[in-house]
Amino acid sequence: FTELSLLRRQIALANPLLDFDQLLFAKHHFKPPHEGLGNHMCDQYFGFMALPGGGLFVLENPFSDKPIARDILADSACENGRLQGKKLADGGFLSPEPSYDASSIVFSWTEGERTKYKWTERSTYHLFKVNPDGSHLQQLTDGGWNDLHPTWLPNGRICFISERRGGYGRCHGRPVPTYTLHTMNPDGSDITCTSYHETNEWHPSVNHEGMVVYTRWDYVDRGFNQAHHPWITTPDGRDARAIQGNFATNQGDRPHMEM
Repeated sequence: FTELSLLRRQIALANPLLDFDQLLFAKHHFKPPHEGLGNHMCDQYFGFMALPGGGLFVLENPFSDKPIARDILADSACENGRLQGKKLADGGFLSPEPSYDASSIVFSWTEGERTKYKWTERSTYHLFKVNPDGSHLQQLTDGGWNDLHPTWLPNGRICFISERRGGYGRCHGRPVPTYTLHTMNPDGSDITCTSYHETNEWHPSVNHEGMVVYTRWDYVDRGFNQAHHPWITTPDGRDARAIQGNFATNQGDRPHMEM
């Protein structure tokens, strides 16, 4: 088994597309296998459900026999905002995203204060920006909303998911705010809601045509589990539509969620 694993690794890492020497990743703990402890597809992104001990790392020489994980924020203190002068320690990390020229990384972090179903600035995810060497750590958003899943747009703005639009899910039996697409300037100014969809959206990214691709829970005129499917929209939120049709011929034709 060991020899087979080594051979499989050698074959995979011989791919000529692996022509880079660094990988960006976040350390993030799995939630316990129970909905009430954050395992639900919505609750997992509430800051008060975050488990401490995560981090933001670069894996150097990832395809060699001796890769090295470098903690980007080991010596970083926040330069601005409520957390000015403080390190991002003992909290929860999500979704790091490098800029197109790899000069800056945007990511989500929460202090993870365990005030379950009470949204405060200390119990929600906020967006931060840092250089790859750990310099110029800046807080971009704050407040009693979860801001997460940032991605850079071709025009320099940042697209992200936020609860700021208001509203709640209809079937949870507990408070579950609606979070949808927003954009902002790279310094955190001019936060704009670009989707007023009534339920949750996740994981925006940008395709080769400059359109935003994301997952939408289209919970309208159907049961709650039939439609968590990929959608596409312009960077300013126009012409949102399902990529591959919004209805299956029967429930078994498609997975419950595509992200």
